Amino acid sequence: MNTDPFSQDVLNRIFTISPKYPDRLMSRESSWLEFKEAFGFQSLGKYIRSAGAFANAKGGYIVYGVANSPHKLIGLKDDHFGQLDPEKLTAYLNEHFDPELEWDGHLHELDGKVYGILCFHESRNKPVICRKGSDDGKSLKEGEIYYRYKGRTQTIRYAELKELIDERRKHEELLWFKHLKEIARVGVHDAGIFDLRSGKVTGTGGHFFIDESLLSQVSFIREGEFNEEKGKPTLKIIGEVRAIGASSFGIGGKAHIVKTKGIRAPDIVLGFVRSEKVVEPQHYLTQICYENTAFLPFYFLLKQDKMSLDAAAKVVGAEPSTQQAKGKLLERIRDDSSLKVPMPCPRNVAGQRKLRVRELLLKKLIPANPDTRCLKDMLAMIRTLQVSELDTGFVKSELEKWFNGHYAHGDSDVNHEIRRAVCYIDCLLNRPALVASKRAKSER
Repeated sequence: MNTDPFSQDVLNRIFTISPKYPDRLMSRESSWLEFKEAFGFQSLGKYIRSAGAFANAKGGYIVYGVANSPHKLIGLKDDHFGQLDPEKLTAYLNEHFDPELEWDGHLHELDGKVYGILCFHESRNKPVICRKGSDDGKSLKEGEIYYRYKGRTQTIRYAELKELIDERRKHEELLWFKHLKEIARVGVHDAGIFDLRSGKVTGTGGHFFIDESLLSQVSFIREGEFNEEKGKPTLKIIGEVRAIGASSFGIGGKAHIVKTKGIRAPDIVLGFVRSEKVVEPQHYLTQICYENTAFLPFYFLLKQDKMSLDAAAKVVGAEPSTQQAKGKLLERIRDDSSLKVPMPCPRNVAGQRKLRVRELLLKKLIPANPDTRCLKDMLAMIRTLQVSELDTGFVKSELEKWFNGHYAHGDSDVNHEIRRAVCYIDCLLNRPALVASKRAKSER
């Protein structure tokens, strides 16, 4: 799984919203994803089967606040998830599964609604076995091994169980080889064993215990590093150091839930047309890499964050997105001249019609409810305006009105024109200053 289990990339994969129904997800339950409408600690037994199943597979997520068939975004109706005690959940999982499950929790806000997410990591010591049945006698049964198949959790089949056992045997063989190789390097008489669970260090000359109260004062260093502070106790550890039984969801038993706000195309567009001061503009910029289109305003974000075009290109280039929007966004950062529309030809009917619409724009005589053709003409003519012709407040107000009235349920052609009109105004107002800044730096 990703180093950050709740990275923007992961959250976008979970919350893939239908372009036709903005209150529904296109995401489906799968080998790594499951949806639940509500969260309640009293109902844990009903869905921690999937926790054990994810641990035996490749890991996965349970998302709370999503209805079933269709997967509507309803959000959590209470704060039970936010008040979850990590110690209590860890104890419950340990009571029912062996070996222990590693997990993380997250609260995600999207369009004013909050969703709870539990991530259960792939176990490093498979198979995870149910050690105690659930109170209802149905959800969990002692001795059973659960596995996550496509969109469902069930008792593991022979083929997958054999694969888990074979993988565990190979893993243990590699560990034995690694340990024996290290012992041979150090020398059998000089090597010792450090039991991470008890703190006991055993060697040929006897053994000793590292008192738990002293562990926080001991400096752990990786192989190849050294301690520059003389007299400070140092323990050399080969490999990574991690706390046993700790979850980043609750460190040291303290409830800690990270909450993030989801950023979507409407947030970016409305942030521009409303001239909002957005929080963390760089996150808005990188979110465009994961959208279905790169035609979203971003120059105002660079201006707010005092970020140059070159810096923006580096930030976007480093984003681990595989969406086409990332490449297109990089193209736009380099050259966005394609947004401008040439003036219509006055010698044909279509050209004359568009020029009349352009005149209405300049006079601020906008029809209250324009039909589709008129709306497309107005959006196209916005992309012919010069800075000297632009009444920024008026045009932004109209764009916001059209976006709110048409984008969610409008046809794809109208949405296409709305996005490009918004991008053009953003480019017209903000790109020249960024280009001038870049040119001034290059001339120094």
